[in-house]
Amino acid sequence: MIARDEMALVFDYDPLMAQIEMVGQAQHYHTQERLMTLIVDICASYPQIEALEICLRKTPVFGASGTLGVHLALSAQALAKILDRLA
Repeated sequence: MIARDEMALVFDYDPLMAQIEMVGQAQHYHTQERLMTLIVDICASYPQIEALEICLRKTPVFGASGTLGVHLALSAQALAKILDRLA
């Protein structure tokens, strides 16, 4: 929550979203887990992101219906470990 309507007071998601979109469109991924890993790596590179929750899903799963998805929640401590791995 912010006291005034000013962009300087909030995180600018545009560069983050551009990176995620670029990774998502770079190739076809056989697993949602690999795409999720790449998204987590991008998010971990932003010190402003202190924790993370990602949900991905794909449709259709069975012919013309159904949904399949993965969900990941990372605490600040888990995100810090990922950042250490990337360094």
